[in-house]
Amino acid sequence: MDREKAQGILEAYGRPSIKTGNSTIVFARQKNSDLEEIESKTNEELIDNWKALVFMNFILGTVSLNEIQRISLIELEMEHRSIPSGPLNSWYNLESDRINEQDIYEEEE
Repeated sequence: MDREKAQGILEAYGRPSIKTGNSTIVFARQKNSDLEEIESKTNEELIDNWKALVFMNFILGTVSLNEIQRISLIELEMEHRSIPSGPLNSWYNLESDRINEQDIYEEEE
């Protein structure tokens, strides 16, 4: 993985927190140990993890900034390994179309 770009991704999302009374709520974000975990995955594990996160965040729309940050890091690692994006883009388009078709059928009922 290009660690300089990865650090940029880690820094771009920050470490936001909110102070509430005597407690501080810290929002989940990826960290350096997550970079090592991503790098240790096989190509198949990376692709499976990417698909699961993309499905939840971009197709179903249950957005998590922590997961979007992880998607960015996984994509950076896939780029580093020269994993082709064409099949993943095709998968995304097929899944999006499938979900959109289900929405249409549910609205007609």
